[in-house]
Amino acid sequence: MPNTDTNTAVELYSNKFISGLTNALAPLRAFSLDLSDEVKEPGETVNVPLVSADTVADWNDDTNNYGRTAATLACKTVALNKRKICGFAITIAQMANFRPNYWEGKAELNQKEMADAVLTSVTDLVTGANFGDTDAKKLAVALAPFGRKAVAALRAKIVAAGLIPGKSVLALNPDFFSALLADLDSQIYGGRESIVGGAIPGLLGFRSIIEVPQYASPGFVCHPDAIAVGSRKITPADTTPYREFGSMIEPETGLAINRVWYTAGTTGQSNFSTECLYGCDVGNADALLRLV
Repeated sequence: MPNTDTNTAVELYSNKFISGLTNALAPLRAFSLDLSDEVKEPGETVNVPLVSADTVADWNDDTNNYGRTAATLACKTVALNKRKICGFAITIAQMANFRPNYWEGKAELNQKEMADAVLTSVTDLVTGANFGDTDAKKLAVALAPFGRKAVAALRAKIVAAGLIPGKSVLALNPDFFSALLADLDSQIYGGRESIVGGAIPGLLGFRSIIEVPQYASPGFVCHPDAIAVGSRKITPADTTPYREFGSMIEPETGLAINRVWYTAGTTGQSNFSTECLYGCDVGNADALLRLV
């Protein structure tokens, strides 16, 4: 396989991978993120700023004017202790006969697997042990009547519980999200965006209502500071053994995905992998309510 085809294959894979990842990672934008291409080693920590609103108060010439007092930035220290990787061997036939559709097809499938793996580990944090299992910390919902009226009733309970819908993302598993979609006029509520992207912006005053396929329970509602997610780029000290060791950045979140073309010196077998180094942890436990 000529080197020009190698470069083309990597670019085809990367472009397809990132374009699909943008939609697949939409639920990640519900949380506080600190994702960048800064290089870190697995096990190191990052400080993820927890996104929250500032207090609004009356003007005071002396104490509350344009000269702001520096606030203590609320952060969560998150260990980069999760590293997901997937990939495939590149056979002699594939090297000799370059097939663009193979690389694009692989990218389309692999980005979904990577997004699922990352989002599953993040939503696994949403438990009664982490966010409270009392009646005040969870809201009962039923699938059978779930639709606009049910979400409107749920919204009132969310307000009563102290969360602000305009700052909140309502995350629903596929059953509940589909039931809601079935009760919506797509010309008014979400349209194509909700069908393809799994997000309904602004419905009933929520910042967004999203589908979270990785979550088994009915769902949850949260402010961004409920969960902190951090990610960094990985790079080896010496890239000599690799034909390709680069990174792809998902533009909406900033999540870094490594792409690695490695040929084993002992066997001569070529391999292509994508990997992601990240970590996640509970941020503000009072900023999330579970649906049960």
